[in-house]
Amino acid sequence: MTAPRQLVLPLPKRELLGRADFYVTDSNRAALEAVEAWPGWSGGMLAVIGPEGAGKSHLAALHAARSGASVFPAAADHLIVEDADRLVGGAEDEALFHAFNRAVSGGGSILFTARLPLAGWRVGLPDLRTRLNTVVAVDLTPPDDALLAAVLMKLFSDRQIDPGRAAEVTTWLVPRMDRSLASARRTVEALDARSLAEKRRIDTRLAAELLQSSLDL
Repeated sequence: MTAPRQLVLPLPKRELLGRADFYVTDSNRAALEAVEAWPGWSGGMLAVIGPEGAGKSHLAALHAARSGASVFPAAADHLIVEDADRLVGGAEDEALFHAFNRAVSGGGSILFTARLPLAGWRVGLPDLRTRLNTVVAVDLTPPDDALLAAVLMKLFSDRQIDPGRAAEVTTWLVPRMDRSLASARRTVEALDARSLAEKRRIDTRLAAELLQSSLDL
């Protein structure tokens, strides 16, 4: 008889978002350098474009710590607008338009993050579209092996997984898993949950079972 799985309650984790926790490789170097070029951004604006889990929020956190920027819709000279491509096209267009003008006229700045390139943003306000057309954008490219491994190790560390076991599982996972940072996050979350539910250690065997079960879906 199969034993019932343990009920798993959400456990706190330490998500580290400091500069030392941002592992730099060729896939994200240009984006990091562009963000750290503040306050020298062209027109005071920068857009960081990348897929889910690529590190956009981490870069935004680094910028906030350095610049004191507030999160939109706060009324501040220096702003961060996360998921801007999802925000535009509705009631926020007017407020974003005024925030843009306020930043430009007052010597402020805005850091946008988005999944879609600027040309794909469904902006409803023509004047806002005109402003956004002037924003310089930098891409976060798909992760290489080094970045994928570093992110996996960071995610395991956030959940206080033994570093030795984390390194072993990371080495096994990198050539076998979907190549995205979003997939890395989902994989670590699933491994942690399954480990708790089944009262098993996180190791390569558990990782193999997890990947196989996802293929069987």
